[in-house]
Amino acid sequence: MNKDKLIKLMGETPFFKEMDKADHEVLISHKNHWMQFKPQEKILKEDEVDYGFFVLLEGQVSVTRNYPEEVSLAQLVPGAIFGEITMKAKKPRSSSIVADNDVTVFKVDHQLVDQLAPETVIKIKDQIIDLVITRLDEVNNRLSSFIR
Repeated sequence: MNKDKLIKLMGETPFFKEMDKADHEVLISHKNHWMQFKPQEKILKEDEVDYGFFVLLEGQVSVTRNYPEEVSLAQLVPGAIFGEITMKAKKPRSSSIVADNDVTVFKVDHQLVDQLAPETVIKIKDQIIDLVITRLDEVNNRLSSFIR
């Protein structure tokens, strides 16, 4: 994937909004963390162990779970982050992610984080904290609607 397209996609993706051009350049230089998938390719597999998360930049993906039978849980669009729980929890993946069409993702794992400047790592952690807070708030709102 060419550099100009990656810069454009990063500019359109909320995960990268707090990062400056220098941060973008550094992340773009980590070519093995930029991945593309074709329709029906599995990006993540339920029960696998992989300590990284993904930022969806282009395309759509489906979240599925296979137990007790395959069920579709959600469809994610550009800007979504998935797989973040396993980065810290070090647990097997709880669901699978399958590309619905051509997909571009950026993978953040310990290997990448260890190579980044502390300021960039803080920006990444801040984005994950914001995501977790948003998801927790959504769950709380859903639960409170059942209680009322």
